[in-house]
Amino acid sequence: MSCSLIDNVFEVSLHYSSPAHGGWGVLKAAQLIPDSYFLFASPAACGRHGALGARMEGRKERVSYLFLTEQSIVSGDYEQMLKDALEQLFSYLKKRNRVPKVMGIFVSCIDDLLGTDHESLMAELESMYPGVRFIDCHMNPTSTDTGVPPIVNIQNKLYSVLEENEVRDTGVNIIGNLQAINPDSELFEVLSQMGAEKVRHISDFKSFDEYQDMAKSQLNIVIAPSGEYACKNMNRKIGVSYEKVLTSFRPENIREGYERIAKRLGSECPDLEPYENEARKALEETRDYLDGAPVILDQEAITRPFELARCLLKAGINVKRVYSQLLIPSDKEDYKWVMEHYPDIEVRQPQNPKVTIEEKVDEECIAVGYSAGYITGALHVVDIGGQNGLYGYKGLTDLLQKIRDARDTVSDLKQILDDAVIIV
Repeated sequence: MSCSLIDNVFEVSLHYSSPAHGGWGVLKAAQLIPDSYFLFASPAACGRHGALGARMEGRKERVSYLFLTEQSIVSGDYEQMLKDALEQLFSYLKKRNRVPKVMGIFVSCIDDLLGTDHESLMAELESMYPGVRFIDCHMNPTSTDTGVPPIVNIQNKLYSVLEENEVRDTGVNIIGNLQAINPDSELFEVLSQMGAEKVRHISDFKSFDEYQDMAKSQLNIVIAPSGEYACKNMNRKIGVSYEKVLTSFRPENIREGYERIAKRLGSECPDLEPYENEARKALEETRDYLDGAPVILDQEAITRPFELARCLLKAGINVKRVYSQLLIPSDKEDYKWVMEHYPDIEVRQPQNPKVTIEEKVDEECIAVGYSAGYITGALHVVDIGGQNGLYGYKGLTDLLQKIRDARDTVSDLKQILDDAVIIV
């Protein structure tokens, strides 16, 4: 698993799940849909993760569980059990005036073996419960290495309930990130200067009717790879086109992304020099502040860790190791650059069982991400998962500030994981 330019750096192996591995599960993501409720139909063990997370984060009142036994699965009565459970559930919700606008049916990977015709089932259920949209959702880890892995599939489901709207305004949607971009990002000011009346994200809406405003936007901006599939389908179904401008931490890439957005909006790109100068200044300050202290990056925290590594290395910051399970296409060019210019940098797969027999690092280092912190035993851990709303120049300066802050703090990783509701 050491670094090199050969393709087998990223092995296909058994899957190791560290106590620090986790984040946005598919149920938590699905519950972003306003006025929604979910029925999780699966063997009991499959629903454990989502149930515990929902309870710990106060989301339990929007999900119920139908636990399937081996007998109920092999009996062939699976679909009827779903219908019976929904009848009871709707009766319960109706009495409490809580009938949702969207009902999601979650199934686990066992459903793939049963071959349920979900399209027909959802249509039948919508006829049984007028005014309620039904969507089929999958918690299927076995699809992780396919073209539509779980996080991609669930994002597609999030936006599948948007209905075509003849009204178009100058707004734009931000797609791919499950946590909203930090409100102090320059993104909002820059887009406003480009003429974007509104910047919309799924987390902005409290009701399903308000959520439909996303169908009015003139453009989807995809800032994470997991959102592109959903945007392709939104373009086809409701006519909202998209531009892929992934979260970047290299100032030159951030500029290029804003220029492409401006071109798509038919606008001049505003002056980005002040933002860029602040970002480059922060890089210099961080280099001097760390004074050679090694930094370890984690793909679970930063979607494109080699792109960030390239940025930090060019600024003179000592990147020692990168934890990356897979090399995603949008990070391939930066991976090659890092390997060509800094061949001593180590590459590790956080889910490869070999990491369990590695010795802990024997020097003080700063781990950007939970799994990197756990696996290495780093004293200093940057509390970040799933990029935490970082975007643009301000995203870079905020991340650098987190790295500097972590340098001065001995982290309590267990407390960090408890606060992040990481459940294995």
